Amino acid sequence: MSYSLEAPSGAPTRLFLKASNPALAPGEFDPEHLTREITFYRKIAPAMKAPFTIPCYHVADDPETGACHILLQDVSQTHAACLAPSCSRQCELAVEALARLHAFWWDHPRLGKDIGRFPTQEERQQAWRNARESTVAFMAVLGDQLAPSWRATYENVLAALPSLYQRHATGRNLTLVHGDAHLGNFLFPKDAEAGMAYLLDWQFWHPTIGGTDLAFLMATEWEPATRRSMEGPLLRRYHEELLEQGVAAYSWDNCWNDYRLSVILVSIFIPVWQWALFRWSPNLSTLERSMTAFEELGCRELLGVG
Repeated sequence: MSYSLEAPSGAPTRLFLKASNPALAPGEFDPEHLTREITFYRKIAPAMKAPFTIPCYHVADDPETGACHILLQDVSQTHAACLAPSCSRQCELAVEALARLHAFWWDHPRLGKDIGRFPTQEERQQAWRNARESTVAFMAVLGDQLAPSWRATYENVLAALPSLYQRHATGRNLTLVHGDAHLGNFLFPKDAEAGMAYLLDWQFWHPTIGGTDLAFLMATEWEPATRRSMEGPLLRRYHEELLEQGVAAYSWDNCWNDYRLSVILVSIFIPVWQWALFRWSPNLSTLERSMTAFEELGCRELLGVG
């Protein structure tokens, strides 16, 4: 960027412009998701003044066309991507950023009111019906590729969905989550000891239990061996950071069970949603990672079945 002589001396010389592209193929352009990110930078990020969101200079959108843009600080000089969980310190920075996000909105009086909304009972019942319909169709498409034990897991989970969502219905220990918290949506400081990770791509934020982001990060995305070695320490670090940020009356057992519940409600359904909503080919790698986590974490005991 270059400026006139009248511009402030501290004006940024590099900017990052994220703009919509309505010319994408059908199904790849979702105005609702673009609008959600605009809402995040227009309404939610200013409320937090959070060091884990990239500073935003301007947002604009046109409701008639769906066109929009977000003008952000260019942080490429200080931060970089890391797509694989190869550095334990970067993974710690990721869960610390999630914990700070969650802690700020933890049982916040605006949550579910002017910051997102919680589904009604009727909407939840429709979601159960949609999940059942999509999952049954997904299992039919996979046929013999779906292990009998995984088929049984889906059947048991579908039957238990109404009772599993009673955790959300309590209205306690809920927060705002990123909703797509894989490592590709973080930028990490090049000096891992001197900065915080940035979270980006906020199209899927919504209020729910914090375990949603953690399950997506580890149980859905990481190979089982990596998850086994890093999962416990990272969850402990997440819980410690919540407490340090002022979250009260949320025990380690609560945190652990919310993580396992999210593996059930989020991780094992990611392949279903990818196939049903985005028309992807069945993602057998994600399916195997998620089902392996389900078994190894003892998630079955939360279903109330043998």
